[in-house]
Amino acid sequence: MTIRHSLLLLSFIPFSFMNAAHYFIDSKIGSDQADGTSPTSPWSSTSKINNYPFQPGDTISLRSGQTFDGHIHPIASGSKEGRITLNRYGEGVKPHIRGLGKNKSALSLKDVSFWTIESLEITNTGKSRKARRTGVHLVSNRKVVQSIILRDLFIHDINGVFSKDDGGGSGIKWETISDRRENSNPRFEDLLIEDCHLIKCDRDGIKGGTNTPWDLSNLSTGVVIRGNLIEDVGGDGIVPIGTEGALVEYNRIYGGRTRIDFSTLESARSAGASVGIWPWSANNTIFRFNEVWGYRGTYDGQGFDSDYNCDGSIFEYNFSADNSGGFFLICNDPKHLESKRSIGNLNTTIRNNISFNDHLRIFNIQGAPSEGLTVTGNIIYNDKETKLPVILVINKQEPKKANISGNYFYTTGKPIVGIGAWQKGGVGLYGYKQPLKNKDEYLNGNFYSEGSNHSEPGKQTIETVETLGTLIQKASKNQSTKQGFLKLLKFLQYSKHKEQIAAALGNKPVEVSQFRAYSE
Repeated sequence: MTIRHSLLLLSFIPFSFMNAAHYFIDSKIGSDQADGTSPTSPWSSTSKINNYPFQPGDTISLRSGQTFDGHIHPIASGSKEGRITLNRYGEGVKPHIRGLGKNKSALSLKDVSFWTIESLEITNTGKSRKARRTGVHLVSNRKVVQSIILRDLFIHDINGVFSKDDGGGSGIKWETISDRRENSNPRFEDLLIEDCHLIKCDRDGIKGGTNTPWDLSNLSTGVVIRGNLIEDVGGDGIVPIGTEGALVEYNRIYGGRTRIDFSTLESARSAGASVGIWPWSANNTIFRFNEVWGYRGTYDGQGFDSDYNCDGSIFEYNFSADNSGGFFLICNDPKHLESKRSIGNLNTTIRNNISFNDHLRIFNIQGAPSEGLTVTGNIIYNDKETKLPVILVINKQEPKKANISGNYFYTTGKPIVGIGAWQKGGVGLYGYKQPLKNKDEYLNGNFYSEGSNHSEPGKQTIETVETLGTLIQKASKNQSTKQGFLKLLKFLQYSKHKEQIAAALGNKPVEVSQFRAYSE
């Protein structure tokens, strides 16, 4: 290549990217007086990151196997042409950022864009629990924040408070904070949280937030939460808030709220209601190929929830198992409808999911009536509970313009369908009280084990002996549905509880070996 051709080629490369630098931080051999631009002359502390004028394309790498105390909060932004990256270098375990509870978060990005944070360990453990403590905190306040990537982070031991009303805490928290005096319209555009591992993050795992939750006119877009493992959180698992078209897929949540004392009404109410995965003040959210296993407590305690002030939520090909509060909550709040602080629960679709030995109740329709609810093609497999409400409507508020059809309710006892009532002696405890009216015949053509307690048009009976595998075959009405269930089974081959799932499937009823993992 001639010099002329080389210069011509370089002219197409953005100037900022050509001048990108790589900075290194080593707490053992480094010095904050060094230039930091090579492993032989690194900085010594992460405090250098906080006020440094990084340029688009720059990379900051922490030495693997080392611990860095303090709060990282950079002020510079990258660009479309050159992201700023914070990662690691060298051999060994991920570098450990310890917040030590001295700040609200261990790592925060406020009003900065085009950052990638990856391959780090993060903790923020104070001497005592403190409300709103987080591991990673993302804030959009006076600017639209663009293109943030959080990838391959190990976040654990974030000791916020268990109480939602008192402020909680999160492993990863993103939020928009509108400053009306500045006439700002904060939001996120393209936020990716993937392949992170969260353990003992209290109160919540991954959660959004906004100080204007009733306003759906300026929602964050391009939010993707994918491939994360969340274990032993004290409250909610994954909650998109203030988003339009968010995608939540291929996440696993195990053992939520196992450290909460639910033995008294006071402790249960103090901890507040929690669910594995659910949206709030969010439109057109898609939840697919997620696994929620082992939530404790019955307030609310379900694997999944379609909550209020949401329109167009879709839940498909998810797996819920052994959750104390059951499989699915469909939630609304009449007082906010009346005050016009909520659009209600509109146009929720729950299709082709699996509930495996969930407890207490399966579909729990609660609050003022939801509208446009579709529940179809779901498989309920339960060989543990003898009296299981499979559809329970609370407060006699049956859904409007609903379609609950073609679902498979296989239980060892009699499946119960009806109106529920609160029971004394616990929080979230309620059971069957009386039959549904079903006057609009929204309940139509479902499949039940023998002995169900109600009548419905087109009601059908399941065989006495079924496996989870045979039910999947029956529910696979077309090629698209079959492919969806096969993808879910492929995902579940890597479940922590894969042996239990395999046993329930029976004698290899479907072949899944030709499917790749979620990254296909």
